[in-house]
Parts: sequence; C-alpha cells; structure tokens
Amino acid sequence: MIYNYIILLMYHIYLKPNLNLIIMKKIILLMSIVFLYSCNNTNTVGEVESSNNNYARNLEVAKEFMKLHEMEDLESQIAMLSDDLIHEPPRYGADLQDKDGFINDIKGYQDNFENMKFTPTYWLPGSDSLGNLNGSVRVYGVWTATHTPTQKSVNLKSYHYWDFDESGLMIQVGDYFDATGMMMSLTSDE
Repeated sequence: MIYNYIILLMYHIYLKPNLNLIIMKKIILLMSIVFLYSCNNTNTVGEVESSNNNYARNLEVAKEFMKLHEMEDLESQIAMLSDDLIHEPPRYGADLQDKDGFINDIKGYQDNFENMKFTPTYWLPGSDSLGNLNGSVRVYGVWTATHTPTQKSVNLKSYHYWDFDESGLMIQVGDYFDATGMMMSLTSDE
C-alpha cells in the first residue's frame, strides 16, 4: 500500500509539463524492480535463529569428530554418521563414497598414522547455494602425524566440511587436501 503512495507522490512532484514522460516511466520501473527485489527475502527470524542454533550444535559434533579421530576411536565416530552418508574423498579422480567407504578411509588413516593432531585455523558456518546459513560446518586447519611404517612426519593443510540431517548425524562429508602428494612423500627416499 505504501508503494502506491510513493508512486502517487512521485507523480505529483516529478510529472510537470517540461518533464519527459519516458523518464518518469523509467523511474517507476526502477522503483518497482527495487520493491520486488526487497520482497525476495523469505527467511523469517525463526528460521535464521534455527540455523544458528543448528550450527552451534553441529560445530560441537564436528569438533568432537576430529578429537575422536585423533584418539583413533573409530566406533564413536561411526555412531555420528548417517546411514545415508555421502563422502567426497581427497584423492585425485576419486568418486563419491558411501558410509562404508568413508569408514574404510578413516580406518586406513588410523591404522597407518600415529600421534594424529588436527589444529584448526578457522571454524566457519556453512550455507546453501544461495548463501543462507544451513547449519553445516566448515574448517580450515593443519593435520600433523607420524606415518607408522616409515616414521616420517606429516604436516598437511586441509579443509573439511560436514552437512547434518535433522537428527544431528553427518549426512555429507568432504575432505580437501593433497592426499596423493602426502602418500608420495611418505614413499620417497628423502
């Protein structure tokens, strides 16, 4: 309703005999576009607060997951995973994996590395493709460990993300780091 008053006011103020009618039409069109665009935000305060609440809960779950990995407590980590989990592994050319593939990867790291330690640089909230907070968790950080067979040290920058289902279980996980380069450095003679 206020939109109609604005147009009426613009009409009385700007529409004078010496003002070109085309300019007035352009102003009205621009105002209409701005008005329609401003109505596009469909998030309510409750939805935003819910996302933030989910983020706080999910952040604690993600931090615990990383601590459990350092402690090599695979069974406790498995309890945090949805049966429908999808994992995006860090290996070159690797396809998406299901829950069993992800568990196999975790077990492989725990079997082949000792003194694993994750030092986070930044914990961040995640968003959907439109930039709306969705309760997911992101982290940048550094893994350090000792490769058990060779006793070589690892210092690996990484990025990880976790998406969660309604019950707080991890539904999608992604790991980004140079896994191939790390493994090649462990097998070299240097």
